[in-house]
Amino acid sequence: MNGSRRRIVIMGAAGRDFHNFLQVFRDDRSVEVVAFTAAQIPGIAGRRFPASLAGSAYPEGIAIVDEQFLEQLVTEHGVDEVVFSYSDISHLAVMHRASRVLASGASFALLGPARTMLRSRRPVIAVSAVRTGCGKSQV
Repeated sequence: MNGSRRRIVIMGAAGRDFHNFLQVFRDDRSVEVVAFTAAQIPGIAGRRFPASLAGSAYPEGIAIVDEQFLEQLVTEHGVDEVVFSYSDISHLAVMHRASRVLASGASFALLGPARTMLRSRRPVIAVSAVRTGCGKSQV
C-alpha cells in the first residue's frame, strides 16, 4: 500500500462506477481514487470526472482512462485495488478483467449492495431488468 491511503482504480462505463464513487469513496479519506476506466462509451477516455462532483479531495477531478491501459495504470500509479463497477457484463468478461488486474499486482474487488444502494426513508418499489434500458421506451 502506498503511504496511508489505498490507491484505487474504478472500472466502469460512466454510470455505476460514478455512482459507486459517490456512494462509497468520495468522502473516504483513507482512499485515493486514481482514475476511472472507460471501455464502452466513445470519446469519454481522456476526460475527467468533474471536481465539482468529486469533492474537496479531488480539486482537479478524476482522470478517465481507456481500459486498454489498465495494466499500465496499475503499475505506474502503484494501484492497490481495482473496483469493478459495470452493471451488465457476462461472468466470463468479469473474470477476464479480474485476471488482468491480478496479473498486474493489484487486488480485484466487487462492492456489495449494503455499501452501494441509496438509502430511503420511504417505501421503495424496485424495478429490475435483464439488460440496460429495459425500463425505457423501445420506440
